[in-house]
Amino acid sequence: MEETNMNRFKGIALTFSLVCVVVWLAGCAGCNPPPLPSGMTPTSGPETGGTLVKITGEDFDIKNGVIVTFDGKSAQNINVPSETQVTCEAPAGTAGQEATVKISNKGQPEDKREQKTVPQKFAYTDATPPEVTTTDPSGNETISEYEDSMQVMNSLSITFNEAVNAGTGSVFVTSGTSEISGKATGSGNTITFAADEYMTAGNVYSITVSSIEDTAGNALTTPYKFSFTIQAPDKVKFYKVRPGDTLPAIASRPEVYGNSDRQYQL
Repeated sequence: MEETNMNRFKGIALTFSLVCVVVWLAGCAGCNPPPLPSGMTPTSGPETGGTLVKITGEDFDIKNGVIVTFDGKSAQNINVPSETQVTCEAPAGTAGQEATVKISNKGQPEDKREQKTVPQKFAYTDATPPEVTTTDPSGNETISEYEDSMQVMNSLSITFNEAVNAGTGSVFVTSGTSEISGKATGSGNTITFAADEYMTAGNVYSITVSSIEDTAGNALTTPYKFSFTIQAPDKVKFYKVRPGDTLPAIASRPEVYGNSDRQYQL
């Protein structure tokens, strides 16, 4: 009889213990609640990544840490200094796009881990400098066809891989030791340099493009240089005088002497 009562007592004790364990497990579901993010600063950074971001909220897992993603890409150097703050570095992204930021506590079971979305999105800004793609005339080009050797051309263009601000940087044009004055204007991804005077045959023109910025303020990393040649015409034995011609003007023509000082040889 005593043994029966003892077995019954053991059964009751075991049942009670199991109930307590179940209750404890059920109650401990709140020991590792999901995070509750409420804010993030800053909300933008360069496309190259590395921006230090601070996320504020509640119930961040200090002991086990957290997982932070930007459109599914893992953040780097995550730190949880308190239950109300997380810091991390944003991964690289695409300029002009906004990433959804999510956070979860590592302490929650992986199959039940809840990702919570930060209220703000993270905007990626352009951090890539512009690059020259083409020029007109092209680099090392030789121009041999023209109607007037003294008025071959008075403009050239530089095209970039993105929209640029023509009011930034400089376009420096020279022929020998002489600077060719002019003005650079443009819109979109093309800048046009209009010379104050015509470029003439028999000369090599060198161009240096420096510090041009894209619309985000990123400047050309290194100066872009190119040159082109306007081929000199064959010398003439006879020259047909044109209206308005003067002896210095005739002597300076590439097909005559190419030097106004030789006017007295005419």
